[in-house]
Amino acid sequence: MKNLSILIFIIFLSAITSSMAQNLSDSLQFLNNGFPQSLFLTNFDKQLNTFRLRTGFNFNRQIGKFQFFVNENLNSTLTRSTDNNVRSEHYLFISSVYKMNRKIDLGLHIKNNILTDSRNIGINKAALSSITFYTKYSLKDNIYFSPFLGYSKNNQISQTDYGLIYGFEGLMNDYLISDIKLNTMISLVNEDILPRKNSVRVFNVQLKNNFDNNIQNSFTVKYSRNRKDFYFLADSSISSIFNVKNNIQSRIETDYYFENRLGNDNALANIKWNIAGRLLWRNIDRDTRYKTSPLVSSSLFDTRINELRIEVESLVSYTNNFSNIVLRMLYNERDEKNTTKNFEDKQSLLFEDKSELESRKNNNAKRISLSLSGNLILSESDKINFSLYQNKLRYNTPSSENFDDRDELLSILRLQYVKTFTPFFEGFVNIDATISQTVYIFSEKSSNNNINRVFTLSTGGKYSGKIFRSTNSFSVSANYTVFDFEDINPNFKSFSFRQFTARDSTSIIFSKRVSLLSYNYVKLSEQGILMWNEFTTRPTRYLEEIFSETKLIVKPSRLSYAIGLRIFLLNTYNYRGAEKIIDSKFLSIAPITEIKLEFLDVLYFRLYGWYAFITLNNGQSKQETNLSMQMNYYF
Repeated sequence: MKNLSILIFIIFLSAITSSMAQNLSDSLQFLNNGFPQSLFLTNFDKQLNTFRLRTGFNFNRQIGKFQFFVNENLNSTLTRSTDNNVRSEHYLFISSVYKMNRKIDLGLHIKNNILTDSRNIGINKAALSSITFYTKYSLKDNIYFSPFLGYSKNNQISQTDYGLIYGFEGLMNDYLISDIKLNTMISLVNEDILPRKNSVRVFNVQLKNNFDNNIQNSFTVKYSRNRKDFYFLADSSISSIFNVKNNIQSRIETDYYFENRLGNDNALANIKWNIAGRLLWRNIDRDTRYKTSPLVSSSLFDTRINELRIEVESLVSYTNNFSNIVLRMLYNERDEKNTTKNFEDKQSLLFEDKSELESRKNNNAKRISLSLSGNLILSESDKINFSLYQNKLRYNTPSSENFDDRDELLSILRLQYVKTFTPFFEGFVNIDATISQTVYIFSEKSSNNNINRVFTLSTGGKYSGKIFRSTNSFSVSANYTVFDFEDINPNFKSFSFRQFTARDSTSIIFSKRVSLLSYNYVKLSEQGILMWNEFTTRPTRYLEEIFSETKLIVKPSRLSYAIGLRIFLLNTYNYRGAEKIIDSKFLSIAPITEIKLEFLDVLYFRLYGWYAFITLNNGQSKQETNLSMQMNYYF
C-alpha cells in the first residue's frame, strides 16, 4: 500500500512537469551535492594581438556535519585592434550544507554572475546575484525532496530588478515496483524579478524492465517548459505610452520527449542488439510585452515555432576473438512550422506580410543513415580497422517562395591496415574517401548543384625504443568540387585542392635527466581550376608551409627546463602560365623556452614562450612576444 501511494504521487507529478535532458537529473540544483576536488587553476595565453586569461578555484571542505564549497571563475579576453575589445565573464558560486540528521539537510546557495563587453552590442553588460535557502529531505535512501526560497538581483541593459526565487525539486533513483525499476526527477523554479518572470518546469520519468537475463526494455518520458524574459530598448512611442525605458520579450520553449528502447546490451552473447523509437515535439513562443495598436511594422508581430521529430534507431554488434563489427541504422523525420500571432482584432496587410515571411521558413526534412564499423584481427601482428558511413537527406519547403528544396548524399569510407613488424616498430596504411552530392530541386538554385570528392592516402610508422622514439606519417590528399552547370553560370567554377603532408615527432633520451624533443611538418598545397571530364587542372595558387620546433629538455627533478628553436615558414605563389610567381612570404624564427613542474597529482605548472623575429616579403620585419602559462594546484 505504501509503494502504491508513492507511485500515485509520482504519476501526479508527471502531470505537471518534465525535461529534454539526456540525463534524468542534470537539471537539479540542490539535490546534486557532489562537489569536485579542491583546485586552483590559472591559464594565460598571448598570441599576436589576442590576450586570454582564465583563472578560478574550487574549495571543498567538510567538517563534521558541515560541508562548504566555493567555485569562482574569471574568463577575460583582450583583442588589440583599432578599437581594443575587452570581454570578461565572472562567476561565483558558494554552497554550504549542514546535515541535521540522516534524513534532513539544511543548505544555502549564493551565486553571482557578471558579464561585460566593451563592444556596443545589444546586451554588453549583465549581472545576476541570488541567495537561496533550501532543505533536503530523504524519504528513503533513493527518494529525495528539496523545497527552496531565495532572493535575486538581476541587471540587464542598465535596468535592475529584484524579486523572489522559489520552487521545489524531487528525485527518485532505482525505485523497485515489482520487477520494474523507476527513475524520476522533478524541478519547479520560479523567479519573480518583476516586471519580468523566469520559470522552469522539468519532469523526467524512466521505467526499466528485464524480461529475462538477456532482454531489457526501458521507456522514458520527458517534459520541460522554460520561460526567459529579456529586455530590449523600447522605441519612442512605446516609451511615451507605457512610460518604460525597455520593452520585454518572452521566450517560452516547451519540449516533449518519448522513447522506448529494447535490447540485450547487458547480455554475454556474441551478438548484441537494440532498437529504439523516439517522438519529440517542441514549441517556441516569442511574445512582446508592450505594443501599440495599430502596429506600424510587420517585425513587431510575435511568432511561434512548432517542431515535430520522429526517430527510429537500431544497432547490431558481433564480437568474437578475431573481430568486432557494429551495424547501425537511423531514420529521422522532422517537420517545422513557423506561424505569426495576430495582435490586432482583424487581419491587416502587415500581418499578412509577416505571415508570408514566416511561412517561407516552414520545412520538412527526412534523413536516413547507415554505418558499418569494426576491426579484424588477422594475426598477432596484422589488424584491419574499417568504417563505412552512408547518409541521405531530403529537405523540402512547402512555400512557393522558398527554393531551398534539395537532396544531399554523403558517403564516407575509411580503411586502415596496421602491421606490427617488431615489438619496437609498427606501421600503418590508411585509405579515406568522402563523396558528397548536393542537388537543388528548383532551377532558381540549381546552379549550386555540386559533387565534392575527397581522397586521402597516408602511411607511416611508430618506433619505440629505449633511447630513440619516433612517429612519422606521410599523406597525399585530393579535394575535387565539380559544379553541374558551371558552363551556364560563370561565377561557379569547379576547383581542386591537392596537398602533400609529412609529419615527424621524434624524441631522443640521452639520460634520465636530458632529452631532445622535435616536432616538424611540411605541407605543400595546390589550388586550381578543375576540368573534371578531362581530369585536368589549371593551377592558380600554391602554398608552402613548414614548421619545426626542437627543444632540449633538462629534468634534474620534478622541475624541468627546456630551450629550443621554433621556425615557421609560409610562402604563397600565384601562377603565370606554368610559372610560379611569389605572392607573399612569412618567416618566423623564434627562440623558445619552457619551464615545467609536476609534483605527483598535486601540482602542475607550465610556462612556455617564444620571441619571434618575423620577416615579410616586402622587406619589413617585426618582433612578437608569445606566452602561455598554465597552473593547476589540487589541495
